[in-house]
Amino acid sequence: MSRKLIFLDVDGTLVDFTMHMPESAREALSIARKRGHLISLCTGRTVTNVYPWLLEFGFDAIVASAGAYVSANDKVIYHSVLANDKVQDMVEVLKEHGACFMLQGINGRYVDEENAKKMRERCMRLGLDIDGALNGMTLVEHPEQMPALESGMYFDADIPVDVMQKEVGNYIKITGASFGKDRQMSGEMTKMGVNKATGMQRLMDELKIGREDTIAFGDGPNDVEMLQFAGTGVAMGNAIPAVKQYADMVTDKIDEDGLYHAFERLHLLG
Repeated sequence: MSRKLIFLDVDGTLVDFTMHMPESAREALSIARKRGHLISLCTGRTVTNVYPWLLEFGFDAIVASAGAYVSANDKVIYHSVLANDKVQDMVEVLKEHGACFMLQGINGRYVDEENAKKMRERCMRLGLDIDGALNGMTLVEHPEQMPALESGMYFDADIPVDVMQKEVGNYIKITGASFGKDRQMSGEMTKMGVNKATGMQRLMDELKIGREDTIAFGDGPNDVEMLQFAGTGVAMGNAIPAVKQYADMVTDKIDEDGLYHAFERLHLLG
């Protein structure tokens, strides 16, 4: 079997929503690497917001911020940031529609006092870990003025994501939230034309690997382009139907050893 480049989403694919990585997934990654395959994270998280304990695995590459940041062997090969004026325009729309939001980039994750309060209230309402949700966020007066912003997240807007897309225009891409169950009134904000698939292509060019030798795993709305682009796209069993329809294969759920079973079916383990 030829060497494969394996792209892995984080939340809902490699790590569950209690921030736990199944032992079977860890085992599958270790065996695949020993067999010579390359493994890259491919996440909507900023590189600075990936769990430190997860990075200890020593991935061959990272595609972060849904394609805005790409590195291989500790070398940054691509980094795209949002234009400041476009971010400020987007923030005005979010405020107009009552959305709770945070912005993030390579230097950190930012939230103002009003939105931090909304996030705490939202966590209490949904029974979520407040400290975990706000962990790593920096409280600033104007998040939209921070440098090198790559993306953002918003929650509880009074309009659905398709309407929000029309309101923010064609510079910002709005995608239903990949974290949590609300994918209609909550979403993720990235630069239009920058996504996981474009990040994958940049990494593949760097490593000189063709699409036919790539495999991608995902579960959320921001994984659609990734699954479509990869030589083989695998949706987790816990993926939403809108994602599964774009996959070449659907494996078991994350908590049912889905990643390990898919690696077996794809002959990545021997």
